[in-house]
Amino acid sequence: MRPEEFDKKYCEKLNPQQLEAVHSVDGPVLLLAVPGSGKTTVLVTRLGYMVHCRNIDPRSILTMTYTVAATEQMRRRFAENYGAGYAREMEICTINSLAKQIIDFYVQNVSRSQGFSLAENEEIIKLVAGIYQEVNHDYATDSIIRDIRTGITYIKNMKLSDAEIEKQDLGVENLDRIYHSYIKTMEERKLMDFDDQLSYALRILRRYPKLLEHFQDRYPYICVDESQDTSKIQHDIIKLLAEKHKNIFMVGDEDQSIYGFRAAYPEALLNFEKDYPGAQVLLMEKNYRSTREIVSAADAFIARNEQRHPKRLQATRDSGKQIQLIEAESRSLQYAYLFEVGRQCSEETAILYRNNDSALPLIDMFERRGVSYNCKKFEDSFFSHRVVADISDIIRFAYEPRNAELFLRFYYKFASPISRRAAELACSDSLRSGRSIPDELSRSPELSGYGKDFALDLSDALTSITNDSAEAAIVTIWKRLKYNGYVAKNGLDASKFDILCELARREKTPADFLKRLDTLRALILRHENTPENKLILSTIHSSKGLEYERVYLLDMFDGILPSKKRSELKEDEDMRQYEEDRRIYYVGMTRAKDELYIFSCADRAGEFGAELAARIPGELRDENEIFDPLRSKLIGKSYTHRDKGKGMVRAQCGDRLLVCYPGHDPELCTLAQLMAERDMSVKYGAAAQKEPEPAPVQEKISVTIGTKLKHKKFGSGVVLSINNGIAKIMFPNEHGVKSIVLATGFKNGIITAE
Repeated sequence: MRPEEFDKKYCEKLNPQQLEAVHSVDGPVLLLAVPGSGKTTVLVTRLGYMVHCRNIDPRSILTMTYTVAATEQMRRRFAENYGAGYAREMEICTINSLAKQIIDFYVQNVSRSQGFSLAENEEIIKLVAGIYQEVNHDYATDSIIRDIRTGITYIKNMKLSDAEIEKQDLGVENLDRIYHSYIKTMEERKLMDFDDQLSYALRILRRYPKLLEHFQDRYPYICVDESQDTSKIQHDIIKLLAEKHKNIFMVGDEDQSIYGFRAAYPEALLNFEKDYPGAQVLLMEKNYRSTREIVSAADAFIARNEQRHPKRLQATRDSGKQIQLIEAESRSLQYAYLFEVGRQCSEETAILYRNNDSALPLIDMFERRGVSYNCKKFEDSFFSHRVVADISDIIRFAYEPRNAELFLRFYYKFASPISRRAAELACSDSLRSGRSIPDELSRSPELSGYGKDFALDLSDALTSITNDSAEAAIVTIWKRLKYNGYVAKNGLDASKFDILCELARREKTPADFLKRLDTLRALILRHENTPENKLILSTIHSSKGLEYERVYLLDMFDGILPSKKRSELKEDEDMRQYEEDRRIYYVGMTRAKDELYIFSCADRAGEFGAELAARIPGELRDENEIFDPLRSKLIGKSYTHRDKGKGMVRAQCGDRLLVCYPGHDPELCTLAQLMAERDMSVKYGAAAQKEPEPAPVQEKISVTIGTKLKHKKFGSGVVLSINNGIAKIMFPNEHGVKSIVLATGFKNGIITAE
């Protein structure tokens, strides 16, 4: 097919930037594609152009993308447009799949022996848990195991040296020792994980030039999608494969690189021209997804990052609704507001957040009240997190004060003066005497006076926990028993405390709270999504590549997103994380097609939200308009409903208000609804008896022709004539003759006798 025929058939709707990318086949090319710019369409069209216009054998084209789902989607779209036969011949895969090809080829043609085998997931979990127990003398929860595996992936994909590993703070105690023990054990058992596949494949390519040349000649044309999410070791493999023919087409956008915890390496895009001399850098800057208002705000927001290529996000759609700011009295009221949004949801609406923890209070409310929702990739790691496990253990121990297994898991986490020996003796004595362990501690000869005082205070605190509300019990553990100090010292996630308090607020007793945690975990694990559901809960990471009619950004506060404020940044790594945090927020913004909502809560600062809110244009209003007072800030104002009684406005988004009533659920409604449903009854009290104010005593002044008077504005003047109380007065200079009503002038103090 001739190029002009192909363009007419397949490219008529492409803009000039997209068309240039489709035609760029030879040599190294970096295509920087902003959100909603039609990246996948261009990549698939380019593959069609290569096969149909350039007569390139589809078997010689290697296309790699980030996930298996993305490879299947790309193959399907190519088959629909350019032929299923070509699609079957073309290699579209993940880079891990390619690494496996390289290893298999090596085994079949070079080593003639299997060497290492891929470890099963359960085998890795068991190994990691055992090593953690051995190194840290503590039980490895599911959450800890996930953190360790994420840390190992990061170390391998970033190719960190031993010295660099020691400097890393990846949230796991003694991770460097755990990592080295893991590597040693895997090698002894001749096992490898998915990350080892990459390391192994890279070593093979570097060690065997003929094998490398085989793959270079097999795939002289290489396309890489989502390259901003590709790791350093993956980029090294790609660079080796492209070294001979140099036909590398890399598609990505460093502004959308949000997988730093998985070792995504956006620096490869910034260094592309250095790594591939003579490279072209093409831009796709037109956004076909979002309204002009969302695009403009997102472009200004991401432009504040420094480590990026200069580019502009350009809108193609018309203007729409302004970004909406929801002001609320507290973080907790986000959930009440969004519950009402979910309850009334009739159009596609996504609630996006950084961590799954943020969604838990909302899911709890939805499950209690039967509101249906879809939830993308929700892990239950919150429930097994060390902070949650410790607080749960302490509450259980308050009800079972002779449970030695529970006590030995947490007693030292209060910075207590209790030695291991004293703790174990107290547990043994409790078993014999039937008294509580804290009681035995207070009698222990092993403890000093201070230690016994601590034991008595612990006993008192545990008693108060069983008698307090669920939320008060958590606060007692956190503050009175100073568990927060242990969390801070060990770099654990303190935000778990806020989520636990939010969940506990809906339970009467600590025992009820523990039951609810178990119930909620089970509900999440068995939750099933339905295609017809219009309400979606998702992390921003899971929403990447997707789009929604309406988007609400939840929990975008300092300490969550961004994890540190700009003023708190001290090291280069802090700045690197801060810029990724900004990218995460940007990706969340650009999922919205028509409407974007952000929260501003009086009790929580949010640097990114405040920055965005400052750019939202204010509504131009006539201050004399009759409805203007109703559009002012109404948070804290009272309102009386005809049925629910007196309530208070707790959150506001323009004309939509969240009103909280004692004994009733909060209600999200418009000003018009409030007006229609207000209490119309009028109560009268006794009339206030107030003496009328006496009229001001006017000094009697005789005014005749020639009298000199002083005017407040015009100065001194002379009366020329008087007719029916109106005097004509000559004032000096430019003022000339003025007619003044004498009675009014004297009464209001405009004129006085001179």
